[in-house]
Amino acid sequence: MTAKPSKDTKSDAAGHRGRLRERFMKSGPSALPDYEMLELLLFQAQPRRDMKALAKRLLKKFGSFSATISAEPADCHLNRSMQHKR
Repeated sequence: MTAKPSKDTKSDAAGHRGRLRERFMKSGPSALPDYEMLELLLFQAQPRRDMKALAKRLLKKFGSFSATISAEPADCHLNRSMQHKR
């Protein structure tokens, strides 16, 4: 038997982007780990999806935030097993 997500869990996830932006605006980029900085950028490309897993996979592939955002677009394609799951 699987437990249903509580309303608190849903509202917590729904506010993630706003809280992340707020933390960035209040404390600057040094307050966020690289994957959260990358999430902020990825939010613009995928407005309604969780970007955390994709951000972490890209960072693993390229090794750092700066290498990830500097990568050639053709190099950013992830193989099928690493693609963002819907």
